[in-house]
Amino acid sequence: MTPVPPEDPAPPAFSRDDLPPDGRDYQTEEHLRSRRLRLHGFAFRHVIDLLQLGREERVTRMLLDDPIATLDDATGLVVWANKLYRERPGLGLWHTRDRAGRFIGLFSLTPSGDAGDIAIGVRLLPSAWGRGYAIEGGATLCTQAFETLQLPALIAQCAPENRSVPPLLLRLGFHEIESGEQFGNPARRFRMAREDWRGLRPRRADPRDAEPAQD
Repeated sequence: MTPVPPEDPAPPAFSRDDLPPDGRDYQTEEHLRSRRLRLHGFAFRHVIDLLQLGREERVTRMLLDDPIATLDDATGLVVWANKLYRERPGLGLWHTRDRAGRFIGLFSLTPSGDAGDIAIGVRLLPSAWGRGYAIEGGATLCTQAFETLQLPALIAQCAPENRSVPPLLLRLGFHEIESGEQFGNPARRFRMAREDWRGLRPRRADPRDAEPAQD
């Protein structure tokens, strides 16, 4: 699951209104939380965290889009995230911390493509793998999408060789649909309608996913 700006080959266009006033940084209030996770708004003070995530080869090798590799990439993503908070309340790209306040990655509910779809996404630092954070955060996002925002459906996409994401999506209640492309790369695609959201499901094995899931 890869949280990114809308699938548009042109870079996002920002105006002065999209920047914080008087040269200040954005607010970083908490937007969502779960038992162990705290999801806050992104600010310029978080660019180092984004670059750390974007330069982690174990994370970037499974991405469908380009990694967050430069300071411009990171600052542009912060501006875009705050524009999204303002224009689409309840959606977002969130700086995620554990209960001790340590940065572990990001979760997202973001517009995807031209069909009005909303995509669920997660990127976690390897130090956070294997602790159940992905499934916990994913359930929090589904609750936000379906119970708070009353969205009709969610989609998710991942690289065909990714063996960790599909079992997590199945546990949440997604089902696989016809494969496609994202940013010119082959992608496995998944969808869940609001009426299919019933909380976490028992683990289900995908015959193509021989390796155990990393959550």
